[in-house]
Amino acid sequence: MRKNFKAILLPFSALYGGIVSVRNYGFDAGFFKVKKLPRPVVSVGNISVGGSGKTPFVMLVLERLLAMGKRPAVLTRGYKRLTDELVVACPQRGSDPDVQMLGDEPALISMKFPDVPVAVNADRHRAGEVVIKEFGADIFVLDDGLQNRELHRDVDFVLMNRSLYDLRDSYLPAGNLRDSRSRIKEADVVVLTAHGASDFERDYDQLLGKYSNAPVAGVNFVASDLSDHAGNHYPLDFLREKKVAAFCGVAHPERFFENISQLCAGVVSRRHFPDHHWYDEYDIDSVFEGEDEIIAVTTAKDAVRIFQDEELKQLDDIGRLYSLNEKAIIEFGGEQLEKALEGVFGRVYA
Repeated sequence: MRKNFKAILLPFSALYGGIVSVRNYGFDAGFFKVKKLPRPVVSVGNISVGGSGKTPFVMLVLERLLAMGKRPAVLTRGYKRLTDELVVACPQRGSDPDVQMLGDEPALISMKFPDVPVAVNADRHRAGEVVIKEFGADIFVLDDGLQNRELHRDVDFVLMNRSLYDLRDSYLPAGNLRDSRSRIKEADVVVLTAHGASDFERDYDQLLGKYSNAPVAGVNFVASDLSDHAGNHYPLDFLREKKVAAFCGVAHPERFFENISQLCAGVVSRRHFPDHHWYDEYDIDSVFEGEDEIIAVTTAKDAVRIFQDEELKQLDDIGRLYSLNEKAIIEFGGEQLEKALEGVFGRVYA
């Protein structure tokens, strides 16, 4: 049945792919205008919808730039936020993050890096100009930037799952591919990602050689700790003897549920909400199901939507709800990432 449904969608995928090809040709041929910011732009993107770990990788890039003494800022669109306005968050400079105005991923980045401006708007060039004027920055990190061809990019980190399934997938809506495989050739570094499985043993340079001559790096995303609504952190073994209700609103929940199962033998329920779901009191009550002896664990992206909601913060059960946090670890090719970043330092455009 599923194969038949996919077959029905294939003509629409062909149409989508045609539109993508025409748009890319327009930019490649110079028919469409590309704008430049007066500071270098480092793009983090992929050719497929979701699942590659762009947000934790953006955080890894920010950590490296800050360690190098840079003053970075983030430009992003803010998927499924509740406004189209240009919003800039930078808590240490008096502009606090509002998850409804920013979106969950930008809010999460802002909370993690309170001194880094995070600008959210569909027009990333305009957002960058506002950041430079009001906050200052010497380098920009463009989140989910591969498809944003209107803005000049100095470095492209193109993320792909280590399975390389993107290379065999179909265009939307039959598959998850949202851009041409040929875009991989624009990568300065192809970043292969894994989630808790670190077997980067294949000859990826040879496998990707048809699409790109770019160097390859490997990054693994692993669970790091837990946190609560008050910002307190707990080690992963905090879950070991607990009865846990696991829930999330992400596109691919399998990895989260697998992580919880590995950390806790007492998983009493698993609940999957729509991607970027805005939770209400009924949702939280349904997760606990009236049980007083259990705790609830969700993803960091879900937690930021819950913990910043003024009504949900007043619930009695909020003290039994925890976020499972993760971090990016470079497994190989770290020198390639550093070289790509250092290569843009000092570039200033009029």
